Amino acid sequence: MDIFTAIKGRRSFRNYLSTPVEEEKLKAILEAGRWAPSVMNLQPWNFLVVKNQDIKTRLKASCQETLDKIYAASGWKWVSRFKLDFLTEAPVIIVVAGDPKKTGADQFLPGRGTGYAFSCCAAIQNMHLAAHALGLGSLWFTLFETDKIKAILNLPDELDVVGMVVLGYPASPEASINRKPLEEMVTFID
Repeated sequence: MDIFTAIKGRRSFRNYLSTPVEEEKLKAILEAGRWAPSVMNLQPWNFLVVKNQDIKTRLKASCQETLDKIYAASGWKWVSRFKLDFLTEAPVIIVVAGDPKKTGADQFLPGRGTGYAFSCCAAIQNMHLAAHALGLGSLWFTLFETDKIKAILNLPDELDVVGMVVLGYPASPEASINRKPLEEMVTFID
C-alpha cells in the first residue's frame, strides 16, 4: 500500500470482531513502532501487548472511572455517552509507555522534557499505519489516568503511559472523516 493511501485511508474504529490478530501481523505492527523516529535515537518506548481478557476488563473499568471524572468536571454530554466496550472487544491492546529519562536535550529547556512522549507518539502513528496497511482497524486511546494503568500492568514508576493502540479486525465499515482545508492550517514564511 502506498504511504499516502495509508495515511488518507486510516480510520479510528470503536467496534471489533473477536477474530484474533495473526502473530505475524502483530509482529509487523510492533516492528513499525520500533522503526519510528525518536529524539536522539533514544527509542524511549516500551510496548506492552495485552491480550488477557481479565486485564482488558480491568483497563476498561479504570478508564470508565476516568470518563466519569471527566464528565463530572466538564458536563460534556458526549462523555456520558462514550462507550468503552472496544477495550474488551478488541483482541489486542498495545500500551505504549515511555521513559522520561530518554527525552533528550529538551530536558534542559524551561517547560520541556517531553521529547520522549513525542517519540512514543511517532511509534504509535507508525503502528496505526501498519495496522491499516495489513487490513486491521485501530484506535489511538488516551482517556486514562497513567498511575492507574501503571498499577494494573505493574509498570515501574519511572515509565509514563503515553497511549494505547486498540487493535483488531473492524466490526463495522470505515466511516468517512472530514479534514480542514490545508490553507486553514499552513502559513508559509518566506
